[in-house]
Amino acid sequence: MAEWTSMFDDRWEVTPPLADEAFGHIPAKRGVLLLADATDRPITMITAGDLRARLRTRLADNDTDQPRRQADLRHITRTVLWTLTHSHFETDWAYLELARAVWPKRYATMLAWKRPWFVHVNCDEAFPHFVRSRDVQAAPGRYVGPFPSGRWAEQFIQGLQDAFDLCRDIKCLRTSPAGPPCSYGQMGRCLSPCDGTISMDAYRQVVRRAADFAAGSRREFRDNLQRRMSTASEDLAFEKAASLKTKLHRLEAFDRSEYMFAAPAEAFRYLLIQRGPNARTAKTFFVNGAAILAGPELAYPLVDDALADVGRRMSAFVGPASTSDEAGAWRIGLVGRYLFSSADRRGVIVPWRESLTAAEIAEAIETAVDILKLRAPKRRKRASSSQAQPGK
Repeated sequence: MAEWTSMFDDRWEVTPPLADEAFGHIPAKRGVLLLADATDRPITMITAGDLRARLRTRLADNDTDQPRRQADLRHITRTVLWTLTHSHFETDWAYLELARAVWPKRYATMLAWKRPWFVHVNCDEAFPHFVRSRDVQAAPGRYVGPFPSGRWAEQFIQGLQDAFDLCRDIKCLRTSPAGPPCSYGQMGRCLSPCDGTISMDAYRQVVRRAADFAAGSRREFRDNLQRRMSTASEDLAFEKAASLKTKLHRLEAFDRSEYMFAAPAEAFRYLLIQRGPNARTAKTFFVNGAAILAGPELAYPLVDDALADVGRRMSAFVGPASTSDEAGAWRIGLVGRYLFSSADRRGVIVPWRESLTAAEIAEAIETAVDILKLRAPKRRKRASSSQAQPGK
């Protein structure tokens, strides 16, 4: 028996012919199903909101309405293994880890999501410039993200170029300092390192400030632009003031929801609260970069001590640096997928910080009780005095 079979909650040995009532062995609940042949060789693995219904469909008897592929599964499947989950996120995470164990060489091709988009810059390279990348931490430098798509990562870069007058063409940048001036430089919208207007060392410092801004240190830059605009207005330099006002207006784009999770890759840490097995329970998951850990369940109504325990455990988990394996980028991609999912699929995702309090965790959960399908138990009615004292 393969080692990965122990990762599943239970198994059912299929004995043909299959009667409809035989599927009662499979729970009608959310989870991951794996079908294997008589030698435990895996055939296929699927996720489902109702494992029993999904299996019945996949193993449907051969008739004119069923594709040949599905009929073949009925003839070769001899073992069904499953593991139960209770939310969309938990299902996808379970599928990732199970697929990685069962098909280590090709599991990535089976996933329904892609690696996340980040923005990368190496301020120490000869010609520093921002690029979008899915290879997080693959090269020296700073990574900021995630972004919902490559297009939004590219627009984020364009926003930085506009705000800091950065070079927009790496080929042009590489001609520094003996290249011709670009059209943006002629319009006053590029610092023009290409023709030596600014030295590469000075330009590199501007790129560093842009990288700090991208990583979240934005107030100082905004305030500085505001002061410069006010000074220009007082000096009657209206054209300069108008240009600075336009830059300030462009900075508003960085407040859009597509950028709300843009942060240094090393700060990719989240506390996830997802649906649990019933209306009185929620599940927690800890994210520390490329690592994910199932945390303790939370009973509802919430208890302060339990929330504080979640905080302590999360703090211990993010303490050491996250170690990445070949699946790390796919775990980051999975979490990134849910950061930008609909509220119903996302559950509750709280960016982690050491100062996060039990009260803040409770507030995040209470505002999403409908999404998490949590309900407090109904209070029992007190017996009336006549019921409590019969005969009186």
